[in-house]
Amino acid sequence: MSTKNNNTTGIFCDHGPKAWQTHYQGTLINKRLAIKDVFAIKGERNSAGNPSWFKAAKPAQQTATAVNMLMDEGCSFTGFTHTDELAYSLEGNNIHYGAAQNPKLSGHASGGSSMGSAASVAANLADIGLGTDTGGSIRIPASYCGLFGIRPSHNVIEKDGLIPLAPPFDTIGWLTQSAELLSDVGNVLLPQQPINKVNTLVICEALFELVDPSLQAPLGKLLEKTKPYFNHHIEFKLPNVGLLSELADTFRILQGRAIAKTHRDWIELPDQLSHFAPAIAARFKMALALTEQEEQEALKIQYEWQAIVAKNLNKHSCLFLPTTPTTAPKLGADTSALRMQIITLSAIAGLSGSAQVHLPLANLANAHPYGFSLMMSHGNDKSLLACVQQLAAHLKKDTPA
Repeated sequence: MSTKNNNTTGIFCDHGPKAWQTHYQGTLINKRLAIKDVFAIKGERNSAGNPSWFKAAKPAQQTATAVNMLMDEGCSFTGFTHTDELAYSLEGNNIHYGAAQNPKLSGHASGGSSMGSAASVAANLADIGLGTDTGGSIRIPASYCGLFGIRPSHNVIEKDGLIPLAPPFDTIGWLTQSAELLSDVGNVLLPQQPINKVNTLVICEALFELVDPSLQAPLGKLLEKTKPYFNHHIEFKLPNVGLLSELADTFRILQGRAIAKTHRDWIELPDQLSHFAPAIAARFKMALALTEQEEQEALKIQYEWQAIVAKNLNKHSCLFLPTTPTTAPKLGADTSALRMQIITLSAIAGLSGSAQVHLPLANLANAHPYGFSLMMSHGNDKSLLACVQQLAAHLKKDTPA
C-alpha cells in the first residue's frame, strides 16, 4: 500500500501482505486490522521503523500468535503501519517514513510509537489498530487521536513474533473507535479471566497537578461525571507525594537497561546509530551508559511502587488518572521536556504491570481530543474492559452531542 498519498503518509508501510484474509467467519468478521510494523507475518519482513533494520531482516518463519488469533476471527488485514524507530519514542514522527498527521486534529501529532496504527483507526482506514505499549505507545496515541486504547497487564498476551524494545515492559495493545470493539478484541486476545463488578473508584488528587493547568478543570468535570457510576470513592494513599517525581526516571533507567540488554550487539555495530534520528540515537547511547547500580536503585523504587498499587487497588476497584499531560502537540514541536512529563503518568501502570484503558470522552472547547484513563491491578483486564464499556455508554448518554 503506497504511503505517497497525503491521507496515508506516515501511516501505512509499502511492504507487507495486500488484501489478506484467512477466515470468513468469526467474532471480528471483516473488521479491518492495521498492524504495527513490529509483528511477524510469515514470509514477510519488518522494518521496526528503521531502514537499516529492514535491510538486515529475514522473512518471518511464523506469524505472531496475536496476529493469528485476530485473523482467525475473520479480520481483514489492511497493512503494516509505521512506528517510531524500534518503538523508542512517544512522538510519532519517523525521519525515514514521515509523521502520521493526526486525522482528528490537522497539523498535530498522532503520538508514538504506535502512530500508524492509531492514525489508521482515527482516519477510519482501519477498525482495529494493533500495536505495542512499552512506555505509553498505545495510551498516548489514544489520547491524542480520540480513541479507546488498552495497555493490558504484563505478560497476559503471548509476545512471540514481536520485535522487542524492553521485554520486561513490552505489552501488546490495541486501539478502536468504540469501547465495545475494544472489548471484543479483548475477548479474542486475552486469556480467560473472571469478570468482576468494579464498584469502587480510586482517586489520587496529586495526579491532577501533573497535567497542563488548562486541562485540570475539564478533568475535574470528567471525574465528577464518572463518580456516580461507582458505589464507592476512596483516596489513593501515597506514603510520600514526592514518589511521583521519581517515577519517570525510575522507568527511564529500567527501560533503558532492558533495551541495552536486548539490542546492545546490534546497536554497537559500526556506524549503526548514524541510521537513527538524533534524539533516538541519543536515547540508545543513554541506555548503553546506564549501570547495574542505577538499575538496582531503580528496582527498589519499582518494588515500592508495586506495593503501593497492590495496597490501593483490588479486583473491584479502578484508579482514575490522566492519560497525558497535554493534548496532541503540533507536528515538529520540541517535545523533549514533554516526554518525561508523559512518562511520569504512563509509568504508573508500567512499573506496576497494571492494565490501563484510555477513554476519549472529554469535550474540550477547542475540540482537541482528550480524555482520561482507568487502571486496574494486574490480571483484571476483562473486568476493566467490561467496566469501560458500561461507563462509556453511561457517559456518552449524558453528554450533549
